[in-house]
Amino acid sequence: AGLSRGGFSENPVAMERLCGVESLSAVQRRFSDGLEVLKCMADFFKEIADIERHYANAVTRLMNSTPFNFRLNKWLGADTYVEVGTLKTAWDKMGAELLKLAQVHAEKAEQYTTNVRQPLMECVPQMEELRKKLKIKEKTYLYNTEDAKKRHIRQESRLESLKKELGTLEAIYLDTQKEVERINSLVEKELVTLYKEAHEVELKRVNTIKGCLQTFTTSLSNTAPAYLEAMRQLIVCVDEIDGDADINKFVESHRELLQMQNDQPSPTSPPQPPPTSPP
Repeated sequence: AGLSRGGFSENPVAMERLCGVESLSAVQRRFSDGLEVLKCMADFFKEIADIERHYANAVTRLMNSTPFNFRLNKWLGADTYVEVGTLKTAWDKMGAELLKLAQVHAEKAEQYTTNVRQPLMECVPQMEELRKKLKIKEKTYLYNTEDAKKRHIRQESRLESLKKELGTLEAIYLDTQKEVERINSLVEKELVTLYKEAHEVELKRVNTIKGCLQTFTTSLSNTAPAYLEAMRQLIVCVDEIDGDADINKFVESHRELLQMQNDQPSPTSPPQPPPTSPP
């Protein structure tokens, strides 16, 4: 009853406040020590039960022995001696009480074995299993923790190296940023100059075209009278167009062709050789 009211039963999450592999090692040692204490207590109550059982058996044997019954006593001879009177009554009463006491001790021995030692021994397999589990977990966790620490140290060293490299890269970045700003400033200045030059060239181009168009317009206006006279003469010439006159002129200009057609032989005449060499 004292064990059931104390310990972890009233605060089952007490162990959960522990953390870290070091705590696991402490818990594993606690369970190992607790298991040994449990076994020691079980052995203690086994000895107590054995003592109680031995006492009960010894008293029972004594009560059933010859000295208690005054039989076969070497001083009394071979005849059985029987005590009588109040002494006999007191003696038998004492024997009966001792036998009852022996029975009580025998019952206590069974109680110590069944009600005290047996529950303790029933906890042993579970605690041994948990102790093995904790030992394996402790070994695994310690290995994993040490491995993680080593990897952490390596990564920390790498981090320091990367920090230095980052510092160098940052310096290079700042230098390149300054260079970009310088180039941008230079380009802006050059663009301003270039745009100004382009503006001047474009203005010159437009003004040149304007001047050329003005010259062309002036020249065209100056040639307008001659152009109108030419148009008038052209109209007169168009009005004088005569188809019959053109045909006659065509015929006159091709008189020789007409003459050649007249000089060709008739279809019944034998063919004549072509002229040797027309001019």
